[in-house]
Amino acid sequence: MKHAKLKTFVQASRLVVLLAVLFTTILATGQIWIPSTGTVDEGSLTSFQPVGSLATALTQPCCEGRALMVSYIDDGPGAQVLVSLKRYNIKTGKTTTVLTFDSNNFPVQSTFKETAPTGGSFFNFSFATGPTEGVNDLGGDSEYFIEAQLIRSAPGGNPGIASIRIVNALAP
Repeated sequence: MKHAKLKTFVQASRLVVLLAVLFTTILATGQIWIPSTGTVDEGSLTSFQPVGSLATALTQPCCEGRALMVSYIDDGPGAQVLVSLKRYNIKTGKTTTVLTFDSNNFPVQSTFKETAPTGGSFFNFSFATGPTEGVNDLGGDSEYFIEAQLIRSAPGGNPGIASIRIVNALAP
């Protein structure tokens, strides 16, 4: 009889420990973010645009540049949206930041609004296409990606992103 009670107690204890571990795991992983691979899913084929004029080389450093336009929410000091366009050089392995956006540089807004491009940077894209070595080198040496951060630094902070665009911008 004692053995049966002990066995029941051990099984009940194992169940309690298992439930505690599962409950703790669920609480610890309240939100999961999965990075994008940059591939457009079939349901979104009508809502994206190719690079268009971004592949056209800029020629006037005095007057031309590229900028990020971001539709975002930043409702005050407890929220921040950071967006960076990064370049990975496949020849050197070096990653550099080409363009940045920081919502703290703009007025607080509690609804999605798109910023007008400010400043910008003069650079030309060098997409990694075709051969990149020897006499067949087509000059493509880089891959580009966007890194976006939604930062909540205080209770009530509500950062959000609706869209990110890279545009050609004229110098002021």
